[in-house]
Amino acid sequence: MEKKKVVIIDGYHLLHKGYYGSLKRKKVAINRDGKLINAVYVFVANIYQLIKSELYHTIIVTFDVGKECWRREIYPDYKATRKDTPPELIPQMQLVRDFLTSANIPWYEKERYEGDDIMGTISRLAVKLGYDVEIFSNDKDTYQLVNDSVKIVSQQSKKTEREVVTEEKVIEKFGCLPHQIPDIKSLLGDQSDNIKGVKGLHYKTAIKLIKKYGNVENIFKNMNDFPEDKQKKLEECKEHVLKNKKITKILNNVDLGRINFRPLRVNYVRFMGFLKRERMWAFTKMISDKYDEQQKLYMERKALLEKENLG
Repeated sequence: MEKKKVVIIDGYHLLHKGYYGSLKRKKVAINRDGKLINAVYVFVANIYQLIKSELYHTIIVTFDVGKECWRREIYPDYKATRKDTPPELIPQMQLVRDFLTSANIPWYEKERYEGDDIMGTISRLAVKLGYDVEIFSNDKDTYQLVNDSVKIVSQQSKKTEREVVTEEKVIEKFGCLPHQIPDIKSLLGDQSDNIKGVKGLHYKTAIKLIKKYGNVENIFKNMNDFPEDKQKKLEECKEHVLKNKKITKILNNVDLGRINFRPLRVNYVRFMGFLKRERMWAFTKMISDKYDEQQKLYMERKALLEKENLG
């Protein structure tokens, strides 16, 4: 019997993609207050496509919260080279949360934790409950979450095909197993996150070491295998490497309270209310049938309750 599928969306990845991808259009979407909502448009369109596909038991969205993060507490330069969020995108971040709440689509975030940690936690719980998981993200850090029941769906640009990243693909791309990605990154660093690796260590050497010892902790446990000069170098970088591993490893045990894994039931009445409020007329026609259906049911229930109360 085929397992039910849960899709987890990297919310900020989808927002950023929508923001930059639609800026060059001749007509950029604005709402009733004259504020830019181009990223919200793309976000809603993508979520609606997933709803319409009927492929998923439920859709769950995750977000980062602010700049404070437990990783930055350990390593203050973490992601220090990243550009600031464009000012026009900041209000749109709240709007997509309003949209998800209106449409009754579950979303999660937690202070001091990144969206990746939220995804890692939810995907572990979903697998434990017997679901297959697809994570929609372009962040290669998420590849470490891949296993028999978890796949990453990635599309790096409009020109490239959508790719489903399996364990085989991870081995092909990184030369190691998914759970060993933090070990490789702890040795080689990660430029996009401003994490510095071991000076002078090459990719091929790092892969060889991880293949032989399984993880960085085992390398340090077996230092006697190395010549004296290498031992000295390993001792010097030990603390740095272990700190790197701690910050590159995605958490899967964040306390998020109860996760809503119930079958997705979109509230089209409130979905329509959100669209009208933000003057997103392009979508109102698309969901009008579903809206009419739910509104009719709502009115029938209301009439029935009134009749019962009168009786």
